[in-house]
Amino acid sequence: MKKLIFIYTMIFGMAAFAISCAEPEEPTPANQLFGRWTVVDLFVNGQQNDGGTLDRFFLERDNTFLLEDDNDVLFVGTWTATADRLTLTAEDGTVFDFEIELLSFTRLQVEQTVNNPTTGNLSIRYLMNKDSRSTF
Repeated sequence: MKKLIFIYTMIFGMAAFAISCAEPEEPTPANQLFGRWTVVDLFVNGQQNDGGTLDRFFLERDNTFLLEDDNDVLFVGTWTATADRLTLTAEDGTVFDFEIELLSFTRLQVEQTVNNPTTGNLSIRYLMNKDSRSTF
């Protein structure tokens, strides 16, 4: 009986050792981006702006999104992400392309370049916080 207990203890010890040596999986943009993001600050060409653009991003695990602007206009579609880009493609064909400047599980900073024939290129930087109630 003592020999059997010793064998089980050794097996348990080796299993615990093997598990503790496993390296944690690196976070990817996809598993950090899903959730509800609210724009808390906005800069247009380096100047702080009070609104008139995108307000909230809802990025779901199944790579669908809901985007709401300041006028309560909604866009629905699919999203993809790489280490440095976030692309939202709405069902109506509108594409929102962002460069990811900062990404953590609670904060996101992206920059969008919009080509406007009247004003030229606009650089819009969105600083966002993730809603702590994001559970999807």
